[in-house]
Amino acid sequence: MRKAIAELRSNYNWHALVVALQPLLELQKIDTALSQLVHRQANLEERKVLVAQKATLAATESENLNAKNELASARAEIAALEAANKKCETQIAKYSQQLKTVIAPREAEALQHEIETVRAERSTNDDKELLLLETSERLEQHLQQLAEKISAQSLTVATATATLNEALKICDSDKKALDEKRLAVAGAIDSKLIKLYDVKRTKRTTPAVADLHGSKCQSCHLDLSVVELSALKKLGADELAECPNCDCYLVL
Repeated sequence: MRKAIAELRSNYNWHALVVALQPLLELQKIDTALSQLVHRQANLEERKVLVAQKATLAATESENLNAKNELASARAEIAALEAANKKCETQIAKYSQQLKTVIAPREAEALQHEIETVRAERSTNDDKELLLLETSERLEQHLQQLAEKISAQSLTVATATATLNEALKICDSDKKALDEKRLAVAGAIDSKLIKLYDVKRTKRTTPAVADLHGSKCQSCHLDLSVVELSALKKLGADELAECPNCDCYLVL
């Protein structure tokens, strides 16, 4: 960095450079505002609200999908039980018809046992089907409630999206205004000075140019000692004031 600065300083009128530090400070303020705008845009409260609303909607849609799958499964089981009961009815009719034709007591007893077994199976199926019908009714009611929630939450997401878009438009408008202001300010500053500024600015996270409030540097916010202040005041017209703590250019 020192080498780059040395190259830029060569054959340059440093008295003019000192005079130009004030508009360079204005340029720094604009760049700081642009950085703050980027951070603000990335952390908009409207964005957080939208993310939360989308998460809520996604959770409800997932619950809705699970309920639909449960209902489909219950209906499939009901259909299977009804088919099984039809088979039971057929078997009962068959065994009952055979029972009318048999003579041997043992055969009649065996057929009667088969009929009772099938009737018990049908009764068990009926009990299962009743429970599944109750489950289906509960799921249908739950799905209706979920549909209403999804509709309301979708509207909330749409509103939050529109609100975020409006906030982003404001940010874009602010950025456009700052970009135009920066272009005008930068256009009045010598290009070599801007290069010096850019070199220093890209190497740091704090402002590259700041003013001095009392004894405090407004870049690092540290107080300069009496000795350091005295040294700055003794700088010649061809010397740039720099903070001894953070190395930024100081507008005295």
